[in-house]
Amino acid sequence: MDIKVIEQTYKEVAKTLGWAVDKRVALVITTFYLTQGSGFRKKEHEEAAEVIKKKEGWTSPLKYYMFHIAAAFLALQGNPETGLEKLNVNQHKLNEAGFRKSSYTFLAAFLMQDENGASRAKELYDQMRQHHKFLTSGEDVPYAVLLGKREGRAEERAATMNAYYRELREHGFSIGNDLQWLSQIMTFNSSAYDPEVVGRVLAVRDFLQNEKIKIQPVQYQILGFLAITKASGAILQTIIDNTKKLENTKLFKWYKDAAFATAVQFEIADLIGNREAAAAAFSTSFEMIMQVQQAAMMASINTAIISSINNGSG
Repeated sequence: MDIKVIEQTYKEVAKTLGWAVDKRVALVITTFYLTQGSGFRKKEHEEAAEVIKKKEGWTSPLKYYMFHIAAAFLALQGNPETGLEKLNVNQHKLNEAGFRKSSYTFLAAFLMQDENGASRAKELYDQMRQHHKFLTSGEDVPYAVLLGKREGRAEERAATMNAYYRELREHGFSIGNDLQWLSQIMTFNSSAYDPEVVGRVLAVRDFLQNEKIKIQPVQYQILGFLAITKASGAILQTIIDNTKKLENTKLFKWYKDAAFATAVQFEIADLIGNREAAAAAFSTSFEMIMQVQQAAMMASINTAIISSINNGSG
């Protein structure tokens, strides 16, 4: 992780996105490009943004708080028009499977790899609702797509998610969507319950907290990823050191809550090259989910993105 590169890239991104876009959005886009092994592709990003504005209707979630994330993803694919067409096809398949159109079905559509992904995701989603009827919602669709294509029965995976959720609740984790997402990630390697996965999540949390890294519910997903990838003490220490370095920079002075997530994402990017193809694909998918959810959490993001569209992407 090169802080100078992050700062320089951020300046380029912020200038391109324009003054109307919240600077935290620019930070998310900066991290996205750099952790995908690419510098900021200004021309491609602007072209992708223009395609979205021209092709999508005014009610499309892609034109609101997913706008620049979607543009970045399409820019990296190489052909934004073809990429957008495929995205809409996948999103429509999710609608046909029974999912209501939303920003989350578009995010899930980015993660789909084949036509059967929608039906498998719906099967898992329905099983999840058997355990958490009111908690399970459209926000869970991306993970349903991501995990639906893994080996194992949907019924067993959903039951395991519930078991992890209940056990972690007994260890001080706050109940809610964030804990549910964590429990979902924990089933990535196996649909069967594994007490060692719980132990690793607790060990990672305790390790970080002992180093004065505050873990908020919104960061529970990160704990899950670090646990299932069996991140070593050395990797965790690197994340801690980089978090503290970022917190001391001018760029993160007002966004210290994002420093930890950013440090983790750069470490994930370094790990991808050393993982098998399936794990690397999950890493990329997880990064994208984390990026979008970070963006969605920002209080001013809706207004900022709508303003950016009205004022142009440059």
